[in-house]
Amino acid sequence: MSRKIHKSLRHDTLIQTSKAIVHIHYSKERNKPYLLLIHGMGIDAKTNWYKQVGYLSKHYNLIMPDLIFFGGSTTTEKDYSPEFQVQQIHEALALISIPSKINVMGFSYGGLVAAVYNELYPEQINKLIIIDGPVKFFSTQMADSLALSAGVPSMTNILIPHNLSDFKAMQKAVMSKKLPITARLKTKMIAHYFTPTLKFRQAQLNYLTEKQSRYRSLNYNLDKTPTLLMWGAKDGVVPLSVGENLHKHFPSTTKLIVFKKAKHDTHFRYAKKLNRAVVKFLGN
Repeated sequence: MSRKIHKSLRHDTLIQTSKAIVHIHYSKERNKPYLLLIHGMGIDAKTNWYKQVGYLSKHYNLIMPDLIFFGGSTTTEKDYSPEFQVQQIHEALALISIPSKINVMGFSYGGLVAAVYNELYPEQINKLIIIDGPVKFFSTQMADSLALSAGVPSMTNILIPHNLSDFKAMQKAVMSKKLPITARLKTKMIAHYFTPTLKFRQAQLNYLTEKQSRYRSLNYNLDKTPTLLMWGAKDGVVPLSVGENLHKHFPSTTKLIVFKKAKHDTHFRYAKKLNRAVVKFLGN
């Protein structure tokens, strides 16, 4: 995975911003537009986007930061807001002289961060893509209802699995195909991917719960920015109704593509179709 990333994106660096250190992979080839990729909660950029990098890097200069608290991006601040993520990424891009007019694509929590980016800096975004993102029409009540249907008390158990029961619920809600792996390997995955970021993820989820009325009230400038919405029809984390409501609320500026058999894994399960849809929407 790392070799594939480094082959496509020649720059791999740490950028010191005003309040963080941002780890970022990127390329800067002449005559290619820029596409910022914002990953989901709990994994780093290269793990989230490894099925997109090879194809999309042929058409775009990709910018792949690790969100603060994940991968190689760190801070001493205790700011768990999406706005903080956006501000530090925005600073990092300025420090490496990325042109101000870019495209932005985000998955899951990264979809919310991408929408907040468009809220804060709309003049700097050309087009926006949201994949299974909890934007505007998502609520804690909706999340916990989905969690109960997966067999656990709250969405926290799915997004931050502590044990094999939680991991089973995560598979049910997130993965359209179960991983054919042993219980021992699942335990190792919990220890490697989830346990190290547990406190940060919990803090982020708590913040979003406390501030959910604010994030439901924003329009994110979606009435002005051309936006592609891509959703798994069987998503058990951020249901398709969120994407459908976004499209109904902003019919003139959004396009919705639904992947009928996908859950919260559209960019993995249907990577080729998704990648082609991205290129068609963004153009060159």
